[in-house]
Amino acid sequence: MPTVEEQIKGFLKERGISLMGIAGPERWKNGPPSIDPTYMLPGAKSVIAWAVPFNVPAIYDFLSKKSPGPHNLDQLKQAQKMNRVARELVEYLQSMGYKAAQVMTNNTYRRSPDIFATRPSLSHRFAAIITGLGTFGLSGNVVTREYGAAILLDTVVTNAVLKSDPVQSARDTMDNRCRTCKLCDKSCTLGTFLDDAEEYVLLNGELHPRGKRANIDFCATACFGLHGISRDKKWSTWGRHWISKWVENLPDPQDRTGVRAAQTRMGAIAGDSTARYQAIRRSQAVLWPKDGVEDLIPDYEDLPKSEEELYKLVMRIQENMSIRGLKDPWAQTCGNCSIVCGPDFDETKKRFDMLTQSGIVVPGPDGNYVHTNTFEEAMEIKKKYPHRIERAQIARDAASSGSFWVSYYFGFEPKSELQNVIYQQKAKRAAARAGLKGKEARDPAVYDLKWVLASMFDQDKKKKRRDATRDTAEFTA
Repeated sequence: MPTVEEQIKGFLKERGISLMGIAGPERWKNGPPSIDPTYMLPGAKSVIAWAVPFNVPAIYDFLSKKSPGPHNLDQLKQAQKMNRVARELVEYLQSMGYKAAQVMTNNTYRRSPDIFATRPSLSHRFAAIITGLGTFGLSGNVVTREYGAAILLDTVVTNAVLKSDPVQSARDTMDNRCRTCKLCDKSCTLGTFLDDAEEYVLLNGELHPRGKRANIDFCATACFGLHGISRDKKWSTWGRHWISKWVENLPDPQDRTGVRAAQTRMGAIAGDSTARYQAIRRSQAVLWPKDGVEDLIPDYEDLPKSEEELYKLVMRIQENMSIRGLKDPWAQTCGNCSIVCGPDFDETKKRFDMLTQSGIVVPGPDGNYVHTNTFEEAMEIKKKYPHRIERAQIARDAASSGSFWVSYYFGFEPKSELQNVIYQQKAKRAAARAGLKGKEARDPAVYDLKWVLASMFDQDKKKKRRDATRDTAEFTA
């Protein structure tokens, strides 16, 4: 008779999942709040995690600026497939007499006074580490031996007491790959990661290193397409907007209020921020009827060959998901630090070269992307065809966005905050024992309440925020 663990893995294998792992109660009890499965399911004891790779030819199209379509559609299809498998696994566990709950692939967050903190209900990355799928890389993404970091993760929690799978050494990826590669850092338009500095997350009794973030808001700005030009001005992401004063000089990452103000301002004048975020959220945090989304997306080899047909396909799917208001339907514009990371250095270098040698794309006269080879050419096109949105549309989008974020993510959760206080003390003691005194060991998904309060009451920061918001001449859409 197969064990429960073997039955679970067999169930996943039948659905095409080859990389999976299980963590029992001992693996998560001393970790940060966002690895506590009881948040999703009271009485939960174990975590089941798995990963699927993104389609590699679609990644090539995306990085080389051939087309953003195949990778966007692949992400959408994989997210829907993963959520469907998770729901089926929950039902399977329930049929065995256990309780279970799925964690959607993305965009399920805890409430916070800082509505942009986006603290996961349960972190898929943490779950992947404690179940043995991989370890942190420099970028903070989970890096697997099989696929690198170009993966999508999913998780189910259950009250079944399961036997844990072996885990990988906490420093495996950082010491054996990242210190001689660092191409994820070089693929970030804003330099989110501090090159040789480390920060640590305490998981399963070990301090797991990764690159220290200069400012996590840099990542959000790039991923929302609000700043798409590289630091050397030789290549771009698929993001349509640039914050012009950041083109020449990146902001001080320690000026968190100024960075957040610039990010918010650019998001407002983009005119479609709410619709863009909804496109990401609804594709990953909602499971739609299979015939309305997943079945409409053919395999890579059978995708439409023209951009016009790809555009029509994604627009049809987004209509089925009640997404409206996006003139540019390609919601995924970056993610470079993840998809550039292949299973070995040669593959990673190949992808990185595609990205950095692909030139710059900017919106042309009809709003579609135009390829240019130089920064000067790109600037000429941006000046000739500036991004203009009616004030009424900006106001509607800003109001809708504010309402959405407050409704879904604003609040205060005492249990999470208490868990974080306890966790921080454990992490500090672990860092001290490891000789890392003075370096951070904390749950990065938990917002910095001290900073939030300081931002509200510090007059100097208030002035910086007002100045950044007022200076509309410094922004180029």
